[in-house]
This record gives sequence, structure tokens and C-alpha cells, in this order.
Amino acid sequence: MKLQEYQSFEEKGKFFKNGEIPININLNKIFEELEKFQTKGSGFIYRGCSEAKYRMYNSAQRLYIEQDLHLHTPEDRITEHYVKFISELIISAQEWNNGVIRELLIQAGINPNNSIAFLSYMQHYGLPTPFLDFTFNPFVALFFAVDNIEYKASDHAIDNYFSLYYSYENNTAFELWKYVFDKSLEDENIPYEKLDDNFMSIIVPKGELYKIVNSLNIINQDGLFLYNNHPWYPMERTYLEYIYEMKENLGEEKFKEKMLLSEISGCYNIHKSLVPEIKDRLSKMGITKDYIYPNILKFREQVTNDGIRRVLSIDKKDD
Repeated sequence: MKLQEYQSFEEKGKFFKNGEIPININLNKIFEELEKFQTKGSGFIYRGCSEAKYRMYNSAQRLYIEQDLHLHTPEDRITEHYVKFISELIISAQEWNNGVIRELLIQAGINPNNSIAFLSYMQHYGLPTPFLDFTFNPFVALFFAVDNIEYKASDHAIDNYFSLYYSYENNTAFELWKYVFDKSLEDENIPYEKLDDNFMSIIVPKGELYKIVNSLNIINQDGLFLYNNHPWYPMERTYLEYIYEMKENLGEEKFKEKMLLSEISGCYNIHKSLVPEIKDRLSKMGITKDYIYPNILKFREQVTNDGIRRVLSIDKKDD
């Protein structure tokens, strides 16, 4: 089964603030606004995507949907089957290579039953997880959006754009998720079934309980995760369902008092013809592939060569 995509900006606008607006020019203004966001330091988070038409499916959903894994269970048990799918992925990661990753986390002081730590590790190595990557750095998000982008002319306008999403760590909905989620976790023993009790959550590195800083990548990428446990709803639809339910339960007046945002994030839909200029600007800022993906294989060579270079007596005159 193919993943659903947005067919138009109008359709996308139902889920994202400014999702209906395409941007063809004024790149300077975009960079200026991102710099202001970063300067404010008020909890903005970002996600880059190479195609404006893509919905916010996480990698576990993509695999589960595209390989029709739901066909292996009765329709009324799909949710339970999906939970088992994630749990079995975690168990496989724990057992891989005689449990080497499990032992690595134990030696780092991480409870081996902390499913969040395992999912974080899996996420950074490209395994399917119910996590969606976000970052606190708008320019890192922009890099992810344009890094491997392809520009193929299309008669469907939305095909010619990529997207940069922005939201707020202190979104009232996110704060409610964190409150409920943290309250339900009394220690670092977090089996996936306990994580699944929360249909959505925001997971940030500074949460001592989560122990997700177990990869070099998450440092330079300044990353965090949004969690979505639904088998086939993308993040923006799961969020919208949550907002509808909150509004119905609270009533219009109390809903407004809590200042809940109607959309999970805002959106810049940027034309792909601007990609070469964006890449050039990011490179000048030091936001490059080597920065985003620290290559540990280069560690020995570069550190050794730098050490030698620093002790060379290149300024000393010959005797």
C-alpha cells in the first residue's frame, strides 16, 4: 500500500499553519526569520522535508503500511499487532550480535529495559521506529530538507517544493503530553508497552529519564523526537484528532483558555529552484554533511594528523 501524500497546498493547509502558501522568492526573508527564531531562544523546534507533498509518517509507519503488514492480523487487532511489531523490533535490537548494543547501554548506565534508549539508538542507525526527528536548530532542519533533494519538473505545483516545519517545545499540547508521560514513568524501566500508553509525546535529550543521547549524531544535529503510536495516521492527523477531542471535552471557552494550537506546526513550502543558493549559504555557516554526520572512521586520521601538525617545528631555523 502506498503512503498518502498531499495533492495540493490547499489540502496541506488544513493541517499546518501557512501550509497552503508556496514560497518562490525572498530567500533573504526566510533566513532572517530563522535567525530571529533562533535568537529568541523560546523553544522553537524544526523539521526539514525534501518533499512538500509528504505527510509526517515515521519510519515504522512507512514500513508497516508499505509492506502491508496489517494484512497479517484481523482488522480489529491492527493496533495491537502494530505494538507487537515495534516491540519485536526492539527485542531484535537488544539481541543483535550477542546483545552488544544492550551491553553498550548497560555500561553507559542505561537500564536495558529502557525502550526509549533503544529506539533512539535504532533511529540514528536508520532502523524503523515510531519516532520522528526534529531539531532545535532551524539551519540543521534546512540542511536535512535540501541534502539529497531531487528536482524533477511536474505539472503538480506541490511536487516542485520542499518544506521546513516549525513548532514550539512549550506548545500547550506538548506540555500536557510531557506531564502525563513523565508522571507515568517512575523509573528507567520503560518497556515499549508503557511507552505505547501515550499516543503522542515529545522526547528531548535533556530529559534525564529518557537517556537518548547515545549517538554522536544527536549532538551536532541538536535533535529531539516526536512520538506517534498510531499505525497509519501521520503525526499531523494524530495531533488534529487530539485537538478535536480536547475541544469536545473542554468546551470552546476552556479550550481557548488553555491556548492550545490548532495545528501541530507552521510550514514554509519553498521552491526547489532555491536549493543551490540555500546549500551555499548553509556551507558558509559550517552546516555541511561532515558536521551533520560526524564520521568516526575519520576520527583517528584527523586527530592524529592534527596532533603531528601542532608539534612540528615548522618555524624553527635550520642549525
